[in-house]
Amino acid sequence: MKNSIIVILIISFTVSFSQNGKVYLKNPVLKIGVENTYIYEPPKSLEIPEDSKVKMVSDFDFPRKLVSLIKKGNSYEFSLKVPDSVRTIILTIKNKKGIIDTNQDLGYTVFLNTKNDIEVVKCKLNAIALAEYANYYLKLKIDSTPEKQLSEYNIIYEKYPKLREDKSYVSYLYLKYSIDKEKTIPEIVEFANFCKKKNSEDYLRKASQFYGLLKMNEEKEQMDKLILEKYPLGQTSKYKFLSEFSQHPDKTETYILESLETYKKKYNDKSENSNFPFYYSLTKLSIEQKDLAKFDKYEVLMADKTAVANLCNNSAWELSGQDLTSPAPDLIFAEKLSKKSLDIIIELQKQSDEPNELQVDYNQFTDTYALILYKQNKFEEAFQYEDAINQLGGLDTGGKERYAGMLEKVKGSDATKEYIEKEFANGLDSNVLLNHLHEIYVKLNLPLNDFEKIKEKSLLAVNSKTSAAIIEKLGSTKAIDFSLKNSAGKEIKLSDYKGKVIVLDFWATWCGPCKASFPKMQELVDKYKNKDVEFFFIDTWERTKEGETVKNVNTLLKDKKYTFNVLFDFKDEITAIYKIQSIPSKIVIDKDGIIISINSSEENITFLIDQQLN
Repeated sequence: MKNSIIVILIISFTVSFSQNGKVYLKNPVLKIGVENTYIYEPPKSLEIPEDSKVKMVSDFDFPRKLVSLIKKGNSYEFSLKVPDSVRTIILTIKNKKGIIDTNQDLGYTVFLNTKNDIEVVKCKLNAIALAEYANYYLKLKIDSTPEKQLSEYNIIYEKYPKLREDKSYVSYLYLKYSIDKEKTIPEIVEFANFCKKKNSEDYLRKASQFYGLLKMNEEKEQMDKLILEKYPLGQTSKYKFLSEFSQHPDKTETYILESLETYKKKYNDKSENSNFPFYYSLTKLSIEQKDLAKFDKYEVLMADKTAVANLCNNSAWELSGQDLTSPAPDLIFAEKLSKKSLDIIIELQKQSDEPNELQVDYNQFTDTYALILYKQNKFEEAFQYEDAINQLGGLDTGGKERYAGMLEKVKGSDATKEYIEKEFANGLDSNVLLNHLHEIYVKLNLPLNDFEKIKEKSLLAVNSKTSAAIIEKLGSTKAIDFSLKNSAGKEIKLSDYKGKVIVLDFWATWCGPCKASFPKMQELVDKYKNKDVEFFFIDTWERTKEGETVKNVNTLLKDKKYTFNVLFDFKDEITAIYKIQSIPSKIVIDKDGIIISINSSEENITFLIDQQLN
């Protein structure tokens, strides 16, 4: 009976991954630790351009560059060395112009270890876990809904219960936990206790991770202590060293360099990934000190040039004032950094097999550079850069707002009016552009009744769209009541503040983008002080004990002089109720307790509050 089950399963795998073309190992057995050759047989009707390459995913993020195809008769070959633990790869065929073969949007799935039936099933488990990442990275359409994946996992684990001890079970538990936390907790505890008994750092770390997930802090502390004792130079020890380094409050050049040398000697690790935090910190420090000579010295040591470009752009963006009207602290230095980010990303596009993958970065960096040029009164040049992104459809709402300002400087009010009205006709939500359009109507002495009609239509469309999105996400636009303690130990109940406009800002002490938004949020807190507005900064998803979290939050508030009313969602329950999927995330609630926005920028919050107060 068991053999028949295996045959049925293998047949089902073949059906699930049936392919018009084929991809398979040239040799019957994968050779460990060396390059292996694979054969790609394209569908008979498909013509494969000469510059076509293989793009793939596995449970390790490899390789960064695409792999070249070599034509051999009616088929193609490519060679690849994979880490020993890789069981499955999913791949597509593409060139610089785009995707050539996606196997009907399912990709080509290759099982690497097929020496017995159990290994084949493990490959299948790996393929399930890879599906969502493959969809994102390879632009596929594999059914990776949680329910579908859970069903596939359950079928296999029912037939092979012993595989619940395999590392693949971790992905299953995380998936199941995301669907039903309460029912999954006992199963996670059981597996964590099982991992605890294994004589392997990898399994012990999984136990620690699960204890951390369930906020079983004592068990996690004991496990981490045990791991460090048994494996003093293992992965946990490395991560602890790097974590302590990253959290050091005063990273001087000497401290960073000494830490780097200590790390190399202690762990005998000189890999690019491990060196990255140190070189990144040195490069960041040179920017903070506005020392371009040191920047050039350390930037060249960073293998990840995209990270360098993003670092330059983020710093330039902060120095630019971030909009058309705010003061800019240092435009000269901002321009130099911004130009560096652009030069790097343009060079990366030239070198890349997939230049379009870097287009979003290019658009953001160009937008920053255009803003800086605008503030230097180089209006024509600024407009040329911004218009280039606009022509490609690469401007977000903020970019369109800046584009309109540049457009008016270069092409005049009539052209800008036409542009803004067209954007509103296409459903754009922007209070900034509404104000801009009103100014144009006044300036051109146009009938304000016409503007009010556009405004009314726009607001109706936006409100309808926003309400639909809120209802789809939360089931209702009515704010969900909750009680949380703040940093002073006072119990704060949301419903007690009905009659005021409320802003909920979900954040965490480890979240860089959250903290980057705080200066502007402090401006809002100051602006609406003593008015019918309350700001609640909900601290969530922390990785430390409650007491340590409170201490870290209070230290941050004191050091930065923030006057925030912080509420602690220690159990992440309110975050879950409001279905927060990423942070920072800002929710605005009107005086009647109705949610009017679930993902507002700092700029839009101002307009929403003003609408409620007027």
